Amino acid sequence: MSETYNPLRQSAQADKFQAFEQWLRDNGAQFPLLELRQYDAATKGNTGDECSSGSSSSSGSSSFASSPSPSSSSSANEEKKESSPSPSLPLPPSDDGSSEMRSVHATAAIPPQTTVVSIPKRCLITVEMGQATPIGRKILSSSLELDAPKHIFLMIYLLWDRKVRGPSSFFHPYYAILPASLRNMPVFWTADELRHLRGSHLLRQIRDRIDAIDDDYRAICSLCPEFPAVASRDDFRWARMIVCSRNFGLLVDGRRTSALVPHADMLNHRRPRETKWTFDDETQCFTITTLRGMEAGEQVYDSYGQKCNHRFLLNYGFAVEDNREVDGFCPNEVPLELGLDLCWGLEDDGEERAVEEEGETGGRTTVAGAKNGWNSPEERECWEKKMAFWTRGESTTQYGDGYYCGSEGNPNIGGDVGLSSSFQALAAAVAGTAGRGEGMSASIAGAISAMNEASSSRPPSTTAPSSSSNDCRMTSGATAGAGTAPSAATNNSIYDQITNNGHRNIIHQNHVNTAPPTRPAICPAKRIRVCVSNNENTRILFSMLRVLACTSSELDQIAWGTRLRNPPASPFYGSAANSAAHRLLGLAPPHSSSPSPSSTALRTCRDVRHPLSLSNERRAMRILLRITTRALAAYPTTLARDAADLKDLRAYPRYSNRRHAKVQVKGEKEVLHHFALWARTAMHVIDIIGHELERERRGAMLRFSEAGILCGGGGGGGVGTEGVVASDSADNDDNDTRELGYDYVIQAMEDDDDCHTTILRYCSDVLGAVRRDELNRIATDAAIRSKIGGHWTPTS
Repeated sequence: MSETYNPLRQSAQADKFQAFEQWLRDNGAQFPLLELRQYDAATKGNTGDECSSGSSSSSGSSSFASSPSPSSSSSANEEKKESSPSPSLPLPPSDDGSSEMRSVHATAAIPPQTTVVSIPKRCLITVEMGQATPIGRKILSSSLELDAPKHIFLMIYLLWDRKVRGPSSFFHPYYAILPASLRNMPVFWTADELRHLRGSHLLRQIRDRIDAIDDDYRAICSLCPEFPAVASRDDFRWARMIVCSRNFGLLVDGRRTSALVPHADMLNHRRPRETKWTFDDETQCFTITTLRGMEAGEQVYDSYGQKCNHRFLLNYGFAVEDNREVDGFCPNEVPLELGLDLCWGLEDDGEERAVEEEGETGGRTTVAGAKNGWNSPEERECWEKKMAFWTRGESTTQYGDGYYCGSEGNPNIGGDVGLSSSFQALAAAVAGTAGRGEGMSASIAGAISAMNEASSSRPPSTTAPSSSSNDCRMTSGATAGAGTAPSAATNNSIYDQITNNGHRNIIHQNHVNTAPPTRPAICPAKRIRVCVSNNENTRILFSMLRVLACTSSELDQIAWGTRLRNPPASPFYGSAANSAAHRLLGLAPPHSSSPSPSSTALRTCRDVRHPLSLSNERRAMRILLRITTRALAAYPTTLARDAADLKDLRAYPRYSNRRHAKVQVKGEKEVLHHFALWARTAMHVIDIIGHELERERRGAMLRFSEAGILCGGGGGGGVGTEGVVASDSADNDDNDTRELGYDYVIQAMEDDDDCHTTILRYCSDVLGAVRRDELNRIATDAAIRSKIGGHWTPTS
């Protein structure tokens, strides 16, 4: 055994851990092949027999949980992080609790399929135990809606039992080894630590988590006046994060529940999983079984699942530096916000510049500005149609973990009320303020306030907006820069100071020069989490991008299956209140008739699963580039700067909060850069295809001309290709690539090991299919005209 390890029985905390283990054994628990180990500040930089999050082995990566203070003995379970700094490098002690970490190790060689932990049911704290307390019974008998009910009942038992029974509690030995503070959890970070997350949507999630916890505390206190004597607000926050980071979802005697499982919650995280756990109904024990053989002294891990780093950091207090699966997939996600404001300016000649300049300074980029009005009635009509289709299908039954959360959504987090009720609240507020003779600014303010309050899935007094839910909130042009969702008052105002009332406006003036476009009036925003993968969320993202990029005729085809003479009915049409809302947007008076979608119409903006045309697809990619540009502009540093910072172990010590924050934002930027590259590559390939199609049309026309067949119309773009071919003034490199052709470019992408498969498959399969269809259409038209002779103009 390495001398750098200090068994807990030799530490100052040995007594309470020995008492804890003896309590478990006395009650039938078994873990004879395991021991707890401690790493202190003096040795953590010299340990080397585990995989660090920065240099993981091929079997996976993880991080140790950092312990908040010498008295907090088991923070490793909180986060179940894996540790392993590499070389012998003395590091300064950190003040964030990472100076003390613990883990579970094998005392002897362990064969595969060996049960290494067995904890009897009587040592588990379950949801039902919390429901049986006096406070739990009051909550059950009430109509109180709470953020995470199962967590709440575990918290209630933990807090009530510790307070009421104290040292006489059966679980007192377990309570004694729980960390006294949780400094590694972002909800307890200092202002300086939070500043390392500038630009990240995680800041809003931290704020929302605190608001949700505090709202639950106030709601319980209002229902149970005796509860403040049981737990303070700080106690309640502590218990929430203890439960959040340690609970297991179990099936006990055929009934689903959640439980705190002493000792089992001490294992750190690693992927892929090396152990499995379950509740054995036959033995009435929670068990952990090895999936592979383990050597003596080797750390024994649990897997917390395939998760994005923002979930690891928010719920467990760590971020995995190389968060990849064995197959190379990285589950790190970033939320992208889409709104109708992104449609403006797509006809402009100027393109967004490169997203970030990789250098010592932050990205300097200017996002294309937005106009505040319409150039023509046709443009206004298009916006009305787009608003109607953009909000179609939104209802109060919208599920909370849908396309926003993705496959990793938490079923305990409810979603926002859909746009239908939101628009009704908006319209009513506008009508009310207008009827009282209030000014338009007051109408707008009142409307937005009413809409956002209606968008909360729970009463405002008891809940906070969940950032893990389908977010479709309204913002006005005046407030577009601020967060789209209001937050309940937070006692720790540092979150508002850092986020500036919304992460999208966190801009460091020394690094970024950007002017995000303001929304023209009131626009519903949709947010979707995406990762570097062509999964369902990515397909929904591309669907919504195509809708935003639609022309008026394209909207008619996808939304109604026909060309409309009048704009479609929208949530703004119909009543006096809706008429007021309509005036607020500056739209024409409501129409009396509503068209009926045909069988070829698509249901919602999430259903456009194939390109509508090359020109629409190119505009969609411009919008995607605009989104990523805007998101990256909010960060104060570049991706290259972050990578360099993580090499500085003195400025960013391993297991420190500021290092985990840096890992988090670096992972977000990697996803944003991926989609920015996707957009730029796609636009280039579309230009190449457009060039080929134009050349093919002209060749066909020339052949007809030589054959003596009159060609009418002088050519023109084929279906959906107008505006695709770059002008003659494009740079020489692009012209050279276009001349080489589509097949050459795709082959070059296939030969490039750095070309991500998602981008390659999109360009070769999706865009390739559009190219084949267009070439076939040109050939078909040519064949038909060659047989019948006469006039021919390429299909348009």
